[in-house]
Amino acid sequence: MNIRHWALWLGLAMASAIGLAPAAAETFTDDAGRKVELELPIKRAVIFNRYAVEFARAIGAIDKVVGVDASTMRDPTYWPQFKQADIVGQGQTQPNYEAIVALKPDVVIIPRNGVYEEAARQLEAFDIPVLVVTAWDTLQHVENVTLFGKLFDQKAKADALNAYYISYMDLLAERLKGVERKRVYLEEVRDLVTVTPGSGWHDMIEAGGGINVFGDIDIKKEPSSRGNENSFTVDPEEIIARKPDLVIKLQPGSYQTIPEAKFTESWKAIVTREEISGTPAGQAGNVRLINYYLAGGSSKVTGALQVAKWLYPEKFADVDPEAAMKEWIEIYQGLPFQGGMTYQGTASN
Repeated sequence: MNIRHWALWLGLAMASAIGLAPAAAETFTDDAGRKVELELPIKRAVIFNRYAVEFARAIGAIDKVVGVDASTMRDPTYWPQFKQADIVGQGQTQPNYEAIVALKPDVVIIPRNGVYEEAARQLEAFDIPVLVVTAWDTLQHVENVTLFGKLFDQKAKADALNAYYISYMDLLAERLKGVERKRVYLEEVRDLVTVTPGSGWHDMIEAGGGINVFGDIDIKKEPSSRGNENSFTVDPEEIIARKPDLVIKLQPGSYQTIPEAKFTESWKAIVTREEISGTPAGQAGNVRLINYYLAGGSSKVTGALQVAKWLYPEKFADVDPEAAMKEWIEIYQGLPFQGGMTYQGTASN
């Protein structure tokens, strides 16, 4: 055995003796169809978008996340693991490449509506790969979580998270068989801003048994001034003309309870708008407010449960979406759950 071979053998033997396996290169096809080679397991990751960081925490890999965006960190109490020095840009469209390079990550993970092509060009010279994973995509949960389990060598925990998600998606599919689907208008925090096909919110509505009243919009045929799949601006008359049976308004907040006074103020503001009161939903009192966190839990499966419960209360009488959310927050995010994440006012409000 020559010296070179002996040194290689000795290194492998020492690694084996202390329980370490050499990193293995593997090629992945990401959410943008790109081929990306990574050394596994990932030990240092920069992740853009809250949903993806939640996945890392849910499968026990949060200690491998060395950088996140400021948008994720909007609620610092939700992320006690991170501090200001860990922020690597304002969001998935505004990375700070200098900060990323300084952290020396094994990979940068960014969703498909982020600037992944620009990031790949900027980071190529530093041999930092960029992987596109769209964790907010309601319908790609199992694929995304399975991928995270492989990246971070946490298969068992990834499988457990997928079992949680699949159990609720199966329940929804079973109980919604044959229902006459009702029409839903989902409004973002900003007034007159909704969602179209291609958005995870659109898929959440459909998974909950609803029909998105703006589900016929082809975003590619619309003027760019109207926005994108996740924030599409509409005219008041369009809402009335599409006759929603249920109106849902997303509320900014945290994983903690939104004060009732704030809920009441928002509810009064929306129900008095003519384009809301003039719909079947407004006339029947079917206007609801929902905390962003409940709507978005575990690729929005908790939001889909809530949509289904509002639309078909008789079929979901025994289902408590907040109990599913409590499980997501306490078991998979390791934080206390307070509840009180939805609101419906009354005439007396």
